[in-house]
Amino acid sequence: MATIPICRTSASSLPAKRCSWLLAVISIAAAAAQTSADPGGALYSRPFDAFQNKTLAQKVQELADREEIRELVARYAHRVAHGVSLADLFTDDGAFIVRMPGRPAMETRGRAALDRQFATIAAVAAQHPTLPMIHNYLLQISGNEATGTCSIEIRTTENGHSVVGSGYYEDRYRREHGRWKFVVRDAHFFHWVTLQEGWASAPAQ
Repeated sequence: MATIPICRTSASSLPAKRCSWLLAVISIAAAAAQTSADPGGALYSRPFDAFQNKTLAQKVQELADREEIRELVARYAHRVAHGVSLADLFTDDGAFIVRMPGRPAMETRGRAALDRQFATIAAVAAQHPTLPMIHNYLLQISGNEATGTCSIEIRTTENGHSVVGSGYYEDRYRREHGRWKFVVRDAHFFHWVTLQEGWASAPAQ
């Protein structure tokens, strides 16, 4: 860091402790500015620049990619509701993760495990429908890779009780053979409670 005139050693300079405090504040501010520009931050914290400095053809491609990814997510929701396997919506190295308050995370990785897990989920859903409502899409696309965040509301049954869940997905997508698929679908639930219990006092994740 360059020397700040007010902190130079002289008879009229600030006391050492105050000078150190000032330098610390400036360092924190600089780090915060760098963090705000960090592309690794949450999508909802980043500026929306998907169409900036792009040609017309690139903008059209951006729109087409966004629409296809939204279609992928919509098909996911409708398949869950109708008890149809989701396995082919994932890449062979894909991962499906579910995190609920007060429960260990459930994680499924790889083609064979995904096929088994989604066959089981489809069979259960055929008898006890799970109704996901997915919305509030945020997407960032870079070539054949993309990341996304979207909200999830679920109505289902568990142990004979009506259950509601609310949270969000953190997704990674990849275009393979001309089609977008999930690489990672990571569900984070703020609450997963019975209607009788409600969520006012549910533990936060």
